[in-house]
Amino acid sequence: MKLLPRILPGEDEEDRRLDESERGTEGVPGSGAQRSVWIWTAAIAIGAAIPRLLYLFVFTDPENPGLGAYNDVWHHWQIAYLTKEIGLSAPGGPRLWDLKGLEYFWGLLHPLLMVGVFDVTGSIDILLNRLVSTLFGVAVVVLLFHICRRFWGTQVALGAALVAALLPTSVMNDASGMLEPLGVALSLAGIWAWQRRGGFAAGLAFGLSTMARAEAWLFSLGLVVAACLGKVSRQRLPLVATFVVVMLVYVKVLLDQTGNAVYPLWWNFFANAAGKWEFTPITSGQAAVRPFLGILLVASAAGLGWSLWKRPPSHMLLTYGFGYWVFVAGTLGFTSYLASWVWWMPITRVFAFPYVFAGALLAVVLLWLMPRRFGKRAIPVGWTALVTALLVAQLAWIPIAQVFGPTEANWQATLAASRQLGVWYHEAPYQGHALAVPPDRPDVTYGLARYGGVEGKHLVSEMYDPFFYLPGGYTYQEHQQVVNTLVECWLAKTDTRLIAMPPNNQNYDLMRALNPDWFLQLGTMSETKWLIFGVSAPSPAQATCEQASRAAAH
Repeated sequence: MKLLPRILPGEDEEDRRLDESERGTEGVPGSGAQRSVWIWTAAIAIGAAIPRLLYLFVFTDPENPGLGAYNDVWHHWQIAYLTKEIGLSAPGGPRLWDLKGLEYFWGLLHPLLMVGVFDVTGSIDILLNRLVSTLFGVAVVVLLFHICRRFWGTQVALGAALVAALLPTSVMNDASGMLEPLGVALSLAGIWAWQRRGGFAAGLAFGLSTMARAEAWLFSLGLVVAACLGKVSRQRLPLVATFVVVMLVYVKVLLDQTGNAVYPLWWNFFANAAGKWEFTPITSGQAAVRPFLGILLVASAAGLGWSLWKRPPSHMLLTYGFGYWVFVAGTLGFTSYLASWVWWMPITRVFAFPYVFAGALLAVVLLWLMPRRFGKRAIPVGWTALVTALLVAQLAWIPIAQVFGPTEANWQATLAASRQLGVWYHEAPYQGHALAVPPDRPDVTYGLARYGGVEGKHLVSEMYDPFFYLPGGYTYQEHQQVVNTLVECWLAKTDTRLIAMPPNNQNYDLMRALNPDWFLQLGTMSETKWLIFGVSAPSPAQATCEQASRAAAH
């Protein structure tokens, strides 16, 4: 801890530099510095974009973010696509839409952003999701460069940007289509705006980041508090006011649509951390990583505490970086989330920015602290050490290839199965009517929409079939006549003429056994094991449906 004050510029030193900037000797039009800022921005952006675009277009299938490893990318795509196709014009809408009921689980911003991208481009290709995350990943590198340059100079900024641009975990995750690059970019944008005395812009960025990632609720609130702990500033009021206004709008939307004003935060962390979602027991192998995560938690908590206590000019970045490490180590190591630990967890999106922050701290030590202690002769040594560490980090491509390489076969199988389902759908009795599908395969939704010619508006989720709404203890087996009528009503109301049934589902097996004349099996999807049936159920009267609903409710 005694070394930390030497790593960071003093508050008086930073104030003097800001004053110089305001007098026109640094970073203003006419002095040449503003032009330099744009040149650096373009150079860093291009340098960060090249490895990500190479990974996206040369070394991977642009349409396969990693089926079987990063399935959430297809789910993010599905929510945006179905929101565009159904949710924006749905009764009681506009609202987000999903087949699995998780439309608000990750937040509001990304689906709406992708709806806009789909509309502007006229495409629904999942490549657009990956390009958007790549764009924000590049923004993370650029913002980190400018933040570090402000506090520690160009050498450190270049070192931090080099690490952020070339770390395999960052390249892979930024180009994956996941949501973390969007959330991190908005958080860093808020930090960058705050250090430039832009309270309104900082509050807006921190507020929007909560709509991108659930953990950003904690990060953004912490950063707003950290900003208010510093020196008294006229920017405090616009920062807090803007953040509060954005959050009030957001929680109002969540309350109206889900009944829970903190829905993403609750289900992502509070409920999950307590084990309300993750029921899998923690294995001995998973428990073995807890001591290592505990060490990381203690070290990062110490860094966070020091940053908030001493509050150096760079304390906002330090608070965010150390706080991110505290969150990751604490959540993964000491809650029910540990049950989700797999051997390749360290290369996933969860650790992407924490590694970048650690690399930035390494650049500060090697390129700022060492030259001040040992003179300019330490700069080549520092760069050599930083580049060596970055070269060693390239070994992470080995586990990345081991995890994501085999996923291409999964994607090709799903693509073939989706095309076959599309062929069945376009047969004369079924085309233009509804197709009921299980709710847990957004990759199939994508295959149907992109290659099967089945628009999202024709999809019905089996998550909300009649069995979903039966009272506890009220079973199909014991109330066959009533529930059978409800099934009849559901098929008629949704106009379902084709249905994909999951195997070994007792309710669906009984439904077919009781009504053999309703269903004609067309085939089986080899990849999903779904049983595909044409449907020709009778249409009951509305009064019959209402009577069955009342009977099931009692």
